[in-house]
Amino acid sequence: MMRRIPPSQRREELIAAAIRVIARSGVAAATTRAIVTEAQMPLGAFHYIFENHDELMSAVVEAVTEQERFVAETRSVDATSVQAALLSGLNGYIDLLAAEPERELALLELGLFARRQDADGQMRTQWESYFGTAAEVLQYAAELTRTRWTAPLPDLARLLVASLDGITLGWLADHDTAAARRTAAFVARALAVYADSPDAGGTTAVSRVAREPRPDDD
Repeated sequence: MMRRIPPSQRREELIAAAIRVIARSGVAAATTRAIVTEAQMPLGAFHYIFENHDELMSAVVEAVTEQERFVAETRSVDATSVQAALLSGLNGYIDLLAAEPERELALLELGLFARRQDADGQMRTQWESYFGTAAEVLQYAAELTRTRWTAPLPDLARLLVASLDGITLGWLADHDTAAARRTAAFVARALAVYADSPDAGGTTAVSRVAREPRPDDD
């Protein structure tokens, strides 16, 4: 007999089951039947919630990305500077990565599988969603600390995503959380160079560094 649970909860359970199956056995093994078996649901429950398998895979990407954004924006954030705020968010991501690595494994599996199927298809869409989320997080950090970005936000978002990809792969390889946090500190400091207070008279961190005298200056 099908358990009487709300559709929203059933949807969450199917997404969680899909993540476990993908992380454990890869995307190819994450058939609809394997996922409902993992979720301990009848096959009919799947079709009641999702139109097809692709819709569930998209829901997996959306759910994990949204949780990462939520963690970055809602954990206890140090708002004393944009660098501190970014580091708080990055450390929140690392906490989530260390606690639930299967989520990131699932996303990587999905992205690589999609790339092999279609070079201009779902992987592009997946990473575009990452870039969008990163831009939202950067904008939130700027608003929180009353600063503004002095470089194009889309470029900074791509830098943040590239850095997070590196942190993720490094941690999945060695599980060195302390090293991941050190890398996060470098990333926060590098991004903060492109933040400036509106009250600073238009003098950005980049221009200040550029004007500093060097030891060999006359």
